[in-house]
Amino acid sequence: IWHFLVFISIVLYVGLTVERTQNYISLIGIITLILLGTIGSKHPHLIRWKTIFYSFVIQFLLAAVVIRLNVGFQFFEFLGKEVSKFMQNADSGAVFVFGKTYQEHFFIFKVTSIIIFLGSVINVLYYLGVMQYIIGKIAWFMQICLNTTAAESMNAAANIFVGMSEAPLMIMPFVQTMTTSELHAVLVGGFSTMAGSILATFIFFGVPANHLIAASVMAAPGALGFAKLLLPETHHSKTTWQTVKNTPLQEQHNIIDALLTGAGNTLKMCGYLIANLIAFISILHFADITISWFFGLIHHPEINFQFLLGLIFYPFAMIIGIPIRDCLLASKLIGIKTSLNEFIAYQELGKIRQLRNELILNNTFPLYLNGTLTLPNDTPMLWDDISPIILTYALCGFSNFGSMGIALAALGAFAPARKRSLTKIAPRALIASIMVSLMTASIAGISLLYDARHVAMPVLNMNSTLV
Repeated sequence: IWHFLVFISIVLYVGLTVERTQNYISLIGIITLILLGTIGSKHPHLIRWKTIFYSFVIQFLLAAVVIRLNVGFQFFEFLGKEVSKFMQNADSGAVFVFGKTYQEHFFIFKVTSIIIFLGSVINVLYYLGVMQYIIGKIAWFMQICLNTTAAESMNAAANIFVGMSEAPLMIMPFVQTMTTSELHAVLVGGFSTMAGSILATFIFFGVPANHLIAASVMAAPGALGFAKLLLPETHHSKTTWQTVKNTPLQEQHNIIDALLTGAGNTLKMCGYLIANLIAFISILHFADITISWFFGLIHHPEINFQFLLGLIFYPFAMIIGIPIRDCLLASKLIGIKTSLNEFIAYQELGKIRQLRNELILNNTFPLYLNGTLTLPNDTPMLWDDISPIILTYALCGFSNFGSMGIALAALGAFAPARKRSLTKIAPRALIASIMVSLMTASIAGISLLYDARHVAMPVLNMNSTLV
């Protein structure tokens, strides 16, 4: 009876509050993703539908709070602004080390400074026990609501704040004995969410902070839901809540030690990110010009790698609620995020939002929208108000091939004997995490209101070259 009442409440919420028919397209996305997950499930007869159902209920509730309720919207907007202000403390260290002109090389100096600063702060919070307390409460709530095991719930909660390499430290002693389904949930959680330090970077790209934070929080229960949909549990877990809760972390002697350790750990992450961005952006450019050259032989040089990605992900962009006129560009960004990485996709989204808001603020956007004025060729633009918001949710997460390698290396180091199991389930986990991002975007799409809050939001001005 209780489950039925919750279901009816959601139906009424959707039916009575939707403002235009475009929202219902996102409902098609939700249904399609659940059907695809069920069809692709390894053990469909063992699916625990209570876990799946309540993972989506939690996502709906979070979306309602963030998007529909004024108090929730204002809270997350306030939180986003305060996070942005807090991140500006990294500027003092960057100026001292790199000089006052450090922002001329935005990523190498500005972004890495933020990551190192926040990584140090998070590690200090771990030393003080603050992070363990917050993560423990969230994990307990998810375990109670979703009936998931202690280890996978703790990992999912940790993923809201730290990355896929750091979150498993909370459950490190248990990785060796975890069931295959639990390992799958750990991978999906890592691929579906964003580390706090990385999240801060995307805010500086001009992505709306309130929706970005909400997307990462919403992805945690969604990750557990899709993990258990595609690979249901077939064995009994050996971990208990008490043993996971009392897991000792890396010993640090004092706050200074914690600060230095956090800085050192994030420095490795920065090196990896820089190397990957150079490699992936170069490969993307090479793929673009190569494919364009081949199609140029048949007089269609406009067809390149990004265009092909757009065609592949076009149906998914459409069913999550992106209006038709923005679907091709949106699908390109989703494709770039999936095949390359989320940094490139969010950079491009930030660039589009900045141009879009400039046109809105100088009152020329309607003229471009109705065709009176035209943008220069190859200038990407999202014309509908809801498209940038839905894309903020759709691009959230580390669901790409590069991240799969990172996660396998990290978990493989904790449990060498489980490498074979991890490599077998990693592709399935990657697919599940892509579905999590699309589901989160669909739920956001069906919840969006069409008012001034979602039209123009301030973005940070940055001088950086974007693909």
